[in-house]
Amino acid sequence: MLTKFMFNKIAALTLFFGMLSFSTGLAQSNVSASGKSAVATGRDSLTVKALRAAPGKPSLYEVSFVTADSLAANALIVISFPKTFNLSQLEIAGSSTINGGFTLTRRGQEVQVRRTGLGAAVPPGKRVSLQLGLIGNPASFSAAHQVRVQLPATRAAAATTKNMDVQFITSVK
Repeated sequence: MLTKFMFNKIAALTLFFGMLSFSTGLAQSNVSASGKSAVATGRDSLTVKALRAAPGKPSLYEVSFVTADSLAANALIVISFPKTFNLSQLEIAGSSTINGGFTLTRRGQEVQVRRTGLGAAVPPGKRVSLQLGLIGNPASFSAAHQVRVQLPATRAAAATTKNMDVQFITSVK
């Protein structure tokens, strides 16, 4: 049973994710800690972004990629953050590009996001994004901060695991 507080929190985060999906499309300055940017197709299109570049402060994070295989309605995406990231406030996952719901499970610095099966499979070649909130940024952006992301694959193929530098968004116009 949802309490009034939980319902209000879910409604506020839903509204925030909707506004976030609009504003992130307008981002002008996507600078990673290492100065690299990732623009490609398929699995190489993977990006991990902190949508508020404030050291030591909480931020929404976005993981996006172009589907190389069909993303099943019960797909599991696993994201592992270094210990310099604070996951204690991470409670919700959402998406404006993937229909259906998600369940989120944290095990230490590993985050498992599973589609609940309510939405249709996402076809290959489609750009999708997943927002996670809230995650505490590292205290310093001076070094590259890599996150490990495991993307699901078809039943015939193994899941793909990649290490990706976090992009800390410095401005949204």
